[in-house]
Amino acid sequence: MDLRLESVAVSDLINLFDDMKISNLSPLIVHSFDVAKISSLMMKRIGIGDSNDVLYAYLSGLFHDIGLLALTELKMPKGVFIATKADISQRGESFNLDPLLYKIDKDYIHSRFSYEILRRMKILPSDYLKAVLNHHTPLDELTGNDREILLSNLINVADMMAQMIRKSIRWGASESIRALFDLLAKYPMVNEVKKAAKDLINSYVEFGYVLDDDPYIERFCNFGFQIGFHEAIEFLKAMVLLVDLRSPFTLSHTSGVAILARDLASEMLKTDFDSLVMYVAGLMHDLGKIKTPLEVLHKPGKLDMHEAYIMKMHVVDTYKMFSKYPKFEEFTAIASTHHERLDGSGYPWGLKAKDLGMRSRILQVADVYEALTENRPYREGMKPLDALGVIENMVNHGKLDLNVYESLKQMVENGYEVKRSDVVLVEFFGEFENVEEVKKVLDRIS
Repeated sequence: MDLRLESVAVSDLINLFDDMKISNLSPLIVHSFDVAKISSLMMKRIGIGDSNDVLYAYLSGLFHDIGLLALTELKMPKGVFIATKADISQRGESFNLDPLLYKIDKDYIHSRFSYEILRRMKILPSDYLKAVLNHHTPLDELTGNDREILLSNLINVADMMAQMIRKSIRWGASESIRALFDLLAKYPMVNEVKKAAKDLINSYVEFGYVLDDDPYIERFCNFGFQIGFHEAIEFLKAMVLLVDLRSPFTLSHTSGVAILARDLASEMLKTDFDSLVMYVAGLMHDLGKIKTPLEVLHKPGKLDMHEAYIMKMHVVDTYKMFSKYPKFEEFTAIASTHHERLDGSGYPWGLKAKDLGMRSRILQVADVYEALTENRPYREGMKPLDALGVIENMVNHGKLDLNVYESLKQMVENGYEVKRSDVVLVEFFGEFENVEEVKKVLDRIS
């Protein structure tokens, strides 16, 4: 298999984020695309900076609330709609953010969290990062140079406009539009931002693209804009954060599998390249669980036949999510085989030993070991040696690879372990700089 680590189109990452709308976070993601569209259309009218400014405005709007997405999953892992279903339609057409912020983050800490996530993703210049950090800061409290103040006010105004538009079902369409015009008349704005907002509303054609759930990515995104592969990995980590935080029982699963797969590859295949490949495949392997219903993820007992069927579909959903993008093709082939077994008893394709290379075999063992040693709704996690015993039995029955098992056994007997505490934060933010600061942020909203 010829794996290539090269640049990735930003448009592909945006499409992946759009795929997250199948989850309970759909209204928040729809809101994020609304803000992205409004921000970029206003920036197009302001016309400052270079040709990438419209795209940067789009990306800033799109990810301005990524911290809120993460905190929502962390604070309300059984689903935001349990507490706010009267205020947020799952179809995205009605949206009232105030009750959600009051319950989860009335101090707007999510702005800092969004900033930290985006800083690691490295897809925005520093002035746009500052705009995300300040997207809830009133105009008279903004600091910095004129450009930084303008960009911060731009995202703030786009956020407010998007919320007004999405209140149309609850208020009625005419009341929503009236409130939008009142906002533009009274809300403190930089002159260029106010003019751009008014011009946008007066452009019936372009404003019409804001008023529905289609992200119209091809209209707003420069498809030639690429980022490096390592920056794309940081994006995948952000998506992992949203998936793993959906349940306290999967809080560290994806990161744990990715780390173990990486370390097993380092031990067995002996190259940094293979280690990185396995780490990326590990990050990808369970992203389809964003579609798994929360009642299945949180069931306190074992799943019945029908629930197990739904759970197994996460592999297909992962495959569908990534198979659209040629640069992820080979990684997808590894990630989507993590529940296959050498004797053909696995799923979803029922592949056999002849179809499964060493990278797939490594990921299978890593996934089983992590699953066995984690706490689940219906059982406590196993001790490492007990988990190894289960895997040995699977090896003896022809399901898992003997060589991978022996490598894992040697690592465990030599003291190897994946730290579960804060593993998601450590893996995303790195074992330096801001991890302690982020932990303090989470402590404040707990």
